[in-house]
Amino acid sequence: MSAITKKLCFLFIILFSITAYAAPVVYTDSAAFNTAISSYTKSTLNFDSDAAGSLIADGGTLGGITFSYPTLASFGVAMQVVTGSPTTSSPNFLGTNDGDLFQAGDNFSLSFAASHAIGMFFISADEMFDHDIELIVNSTTASLAASDAIALDAVNNAYFLGIVDDTNTFNSVGVSSLSCGACFLYNVDDITIATTPSNSVPTPSVIWLLMAGLFPMLGNIKARS
Repeated sequence: MSAITKKLCFLFIILFSITAYAAPVVYTDSAAFNTAISSYTKSTLNFDSDAAGSLIADGGTLGGITFSYPTLASFGVAMQVVTGSPTTSSPNFLGTNDGDLFQAGDNFSLSFAASHAIGMFFISADEMFDHDIELIVNSTTASLAASDAIALDAVNNAYFLGIVDDTNTFNSVGVSSLSCGACFLYNVDDITIATTPSNSVPTPSVIWLLMAGLFPMLGNIKARS
């Protein structure tokens, strides 16, 4: 392999690394997620500034997040800000007007401004198993890990799920839970959305600088052929 060919290969590797250097990363540990987004611009909806009992209609927006749950709504169930149980940030959290809780099999989606990260807690007093609840962003899925349970008291545990994509933005996430005949109940709290600083994503100028290094080499190859 000639020296020029080696340099071309090296530059193409760099270009490929820049354009595809980071795939979405899944988190089941909130501390690791917060470390990953420590330099991001972020906001957290903790439901504590809203009165307990407040309803969020299907298609309604709260804290910059639009909540969609057509199947639940078709049964007359509405999302509701609830209180009264241990949670990750007291006193309020997200539930429904059906006994304050979501049931296994209840699915919904959230939409928001273009973001690079989404994370939230799921709280349950029932025994939970791996994959019982999942976050889905495009083709990336974050699945509940029972071993990462955070004990809130002798009965209630919190489970964190998050996805970070520091290369591409997304503006919605699906929340899916196992359809098992209401075999567990849960709530949601502390929904965090974050975007990277503008200088953390490779810019076109960087790619063009590298491409500029390719052009002279291509000229040399043509001259020698």
